[in-house]
Amino acid sequence: MSDQIPLKPIGPLGSLLYFGIPAAIFATAILGLLPAMVRNGSPPFLVFVVTFVGPLVLMLVAAVAAYRLEGRPWSWAPFRDRLRLRSMTKTDWAWTLGLVLGTYALQFAIGPIAGWVEGVRFYDASKEFGDFMGGMRQADFGFDLKGRWDVWLFFVFGSLLFNIGGEELWWRGIILPRQELVFGRWAWLVNGLLWNLFHFFYHTNLGSVVAYLPMTLPLAYVAQRTRSTWPGIIAHFIGNIGLPIGILYRVLGLPLPGG
Repeated sequence: MSDQIPLKPIGPLGSLLYFGIPAAIFATAILGLLPAMVRNGSPPFLVFVVTFVGPLVLMLVAAVAAYRLEGRPWSWAPFRDRLRLRSMTKTDWAWTLGLVLGTYALQFAIGPIAGWVEGVRFYDASKEFGDFMGGMRQADFGFDLKGRWDVWLFFVFGSLLFNIGGEELWWRGIILPRQELVFGRWAWLVNGLLWNLFHFFYHTNLGSVVAYLPMTLPLAYVAQRTRSTWPGIIAHFIGNIGLPIGILYRVLGLPLPGG
């Protein structure tokens, strides 16, 4: 029976590998491939799909492959149980609400500290990367989005399936339960810190690392506390909803708020 297949523990070295390999792939795509594509005149939408969506698809595939490599059957019930996708309880929903509200409160509280240390720089992002991210914040992908509901649906479901699904199924569904066998009640701390550092392709300075702590640590804690991947999926989606909302404004032909 699949529920009798023991989990293999992931210790310090394994944790570094399971987080480090995806981090290297993302850094190569976003810090290396993205600027090259921009310089070569690739459309922004294509750049986004290749350098952001592409690695996220690989992460989702890796999560499913890791599940199968454990010798578990290709059916929903064991998949649900192994990746902690059972139906949420009232307690799980309460933790999720606390996670969302607490994250915003902690971000506000830690903002000054992040500002104090942002002068500690790790590297300088390329101009192409900065320009591209500026365009994303304006939901500008190089073509008129008015009436393009297909593009909006792509970003909504693509974000939910690949970005949120890929990351949460990998970090909290596959890895966290195996880390718990080694790190015990502190597994969330290891998981959250490494997930923070995974975003090295965004962390041009120490302030960015500090600013991510209110997102990565509480989410990992709640995932371990509830033994459910759903709170992280929900909170992660809410945290990434800005781009789909911006695209919705463009689709409706409305100016962006504050634009």
